[in-house]
Amino acid sequence: MYCYLYDEFIQGNKRYERELLDIENRLTDLGIAGKISRLALFRNAEEMIRDEIDRGVKTVVVLGNDDTIRKVLDVISESKIVLGLIPIGPKNELARLLGIPNGVEACDVLSARRIEQIDVGTINGRKFITGVRVPDFRAELMCNDGKYRVVPTSRADLEIQNLADVCNPCDGMLSANIHSSVRKGWGPFARHEQTNSVLPFQFLAIRSDKPISLYADGEEMQGTRFDIGIEAMILKVITGKSRVFI
Repeated sequence: MYCYLYDEFIQGNKRYERELLDIENRLTDLGIAGKISRLALFRNAEEMIRDEIDRGVKTVVVLGNDDTIRKVLDVISESKIVLGLIPIGPKNELARLLGIPNGVEACDVLSARRIEQIDVGTINGRKFITGVRVPDFRAELMCNDGKYRVVPTSRADLEIQNLADVCNPCDGMLSANIHSSVRKGWGPFARHEQTNSVLPFQFLAIRSDKPISLYADGEEMQGTRFDIGIEAMILKVITGKSRVFI
């Protein structure tokens, strides 16, 4: 039983009217039409999904973008139901990584129902799928319960990846990538070279004396203490043939 969750930005928007009609007709043709629920400013998305699960829904299909998925990720992964996507509009990086085309073409991917179970990252109790980015990183890192300790000595950018073009979201690990510029040589012959360090981990702590900003699946968080971990294989998601992982 399917439930289709429409994000606010596509409702009543003439830009998407024809596309939504084509999607609804194609779902009917494929025999996978279901109940439509609409997100709204004063409606709690997680409560809506729990109500649908109580009514027997086994698959929630999000019509929207990466921002929509963030609103429902916690409850869907914890409930162990299947997540499907019909990407609409901009900001659909997750759909690309999962091999799901935009708009009506995504309906055929849903119908094929290739389900994968993937890892989900956590940061201070909140879940993320793709990763975390920390620009201009100057804090301390402690990996795997203190086995590794890293303090950048120069300006660096930190990327923590779960699902990416070169990262497998089914291995029970996250990857910390530290990109930094290192000065080589002396005087007028000195030059800066880019270096990249990669640390696989299951738990990582970020500690900073001053508040820093980071972006989990594109959403900004601020603070001085961040604990990042992984929950292995807890999210069931429908993928396409062109997904970036095997």
